[in-house]
Amino acid sequence: MRFILLNQYYVPDLAPTGQLLHDLARMLASRGHHVDVVCSRNSYQGDQRHRSIERIGGVAVHCVASVGSGRGGAFGRLISYASFCLLAAVRLMTLTPRPDVILSLTTPPYLGLLGRWAAFFRGAIHAHWVMDVYPDVMAAARMADGHGILMRLLRAVGRYQFRGAGLVLAPGSLVAQRVRDYYTAPHTPVASVPLWGPDFEPTDPASVAEIRDERQWGRDLILLYSGNMGRGHCFEEILEAARRLGPRGPVWAFVGDGARAAEIRAFARAHPDARIQLLPYVAPEKVKASLASADVHLVSLSPRWQGLILPSKLQAAFSVGRPVIFVGAAESEIGQWIAASGGGWLIREGDVDSILKAVEQASDPAERARRAHAGLAFARAHFDRERNCQRIAELLEGAAVRQEGHRGLKPAPAVVLRSSAWQPASGILKQLDGLREVVKPTSSRSTL
Repeated sequence: MRFILLNQYYVPDLAPTGQLLHDLARMLASRGHHVDVVCSRNSYQGDQRHRSIERIGGVAVHCVASVGSGRGGAFGRLISYASFCLLAAVRLMTLTPRPDVILSLTTPPYLGLLGRWAAFFRGAIHAHWVMDVYPDVMAAARMADGHGILMRLLRAVGRYQFRGAGLVLAPGSLVAQRVRDYYTAPHTPVASVPLWGPDFEPTDPASVAEIRDERQWGRDLILLYSGNMGRGHCFEEILEAARRLGPRGPVWAFVGDGARAAEIRAFARAHPDARIQLLPYVAPEKVKASLASADVHLVSLSPRWQGLILPSKLQAAFSVGRPVIFVGAAESEIGQWIAASGGGWLIREGDVDSILKAVEQASDPAERARRAHAGLAFARAHFDRERNCQRIAELLEGAAVRQEGHRGLKPAPAVVLRSSAWQPASGILKQLDGLREVVKPTSSRSTL
C-alpha cells in the first residue's frame, strides 16, 4: 500500500508529534508499504530550516516552505499555517505513485480538511490521528465562547473534515469519546491507541551523569517537567509548592517551552529562593538521558482540557523508570493510569498540601524505586512503542481493505503483536480486539 502522512513537523524536528509520526512511518515502511511524509521545512522552534527532500529510515520526507514557525502571535501563526497548507496541497497533488491512504494529524488545526480534500481528488482514503480536539481546545483556553456562533461554525467544520473518514485515531479513550460524541458519524470507525515513550533499554549512566553535571544538580532531588508548557497544564500548585519549600526544597526543573513558559520564568524571578530552573529543549538524541536524569517527573492536565488533549509525558517518565507526580483529575486518563499502575502520586487541582506530602515521600529513595518499578511495568504492558505502532498500522491497513474500491488490497504479512492498550476502569470504551472490530460510537450528539 501507499501512505502519505501529513503533519507540520517531522524528525529531525523536536516537535513531539513529529517524533510519534516518525515511529509510525518506520513501522509502516517495515511492513512493506511505500511511505511519504509531507511536512514543513521550518522547525518547531523556528530557528532551523530542514532540507526540502530527504530519506529517513526508509521514509521519503518532503518538506515544503512556509512563513514562520507557527509559534508566534495569532496573526503570525495564521500566516504560517496558511502558507504551509497551501504548499502542502501542491505537494499532495503531485506526489507519485497515487496514495491509498492519507493520514492527517492536527498540527496545524484543521489539517484534516486538507487531508480530506487531497484524498478525494487522489482517490484515496482519508484517516485522522487526533492529538488535539479542535475547536474545543479554543474554548478550554478561553479563546472563544464555547456556546457562541463562532464555536458552532467551527464545530461544523470539524465534523466536515471527518465525514467519510476510513479511520479516526485517538491517543486515549476520553479523546475518542469526545470525537464520537461531537464530530463523527455513527458509522465512522474511531479507535483509541495510547501514545508511547522511549524504548525500555536502560539509559547509559554516563550520559545521565553528564546531563546532571551540566545542569549542576549534584546530589539534589530533582523534580522534572519535560515538554510543552501549554495552556492545558496546571502550574500554579507546583510553583506554590516550590515557593513554600524554598531553598530547603528540591530543584524544580522545567525543560522545554510553550505558551505558559513566560509565567514560570516570571514566577522564578519573583521567588529566587524557590529553586526553579528553566532549561531549553534538548536534542532528540539526548531526550532519553534528560528524562532519566530526574528523580521524579511532574505531569499535569487541567480538568477543563480532559478529553481534548492527552500528552505523552507520563508515558515518557514511566518508560525510563521514573515515578510521576500528577496534578489533575482522578477521572482523567492520566489519573486512572496513575491509580492502576501505582507509579506515582495523584494530586487534585489546587491541592498544594498534597504536593508537599508527595515531595516528602519522594525524598525516600526506596519509595521512589518502588513506584518507579511499578510505572515501568505498566509502561511495558501498555505503552510499548513497537506494539502500539503495529496496532495503528493494522488499523490503517484494515481501513484501506474495508473501503469500497480498495477491497483488492491486502495488508502486508507480519507477526501480529497484540496491543494491551489501556482502557479506563470506568468502561468508557471496549477493548479493541482484532483488526476488523470497530467500536461503535454513541448515536447521540450534543449541541454544545
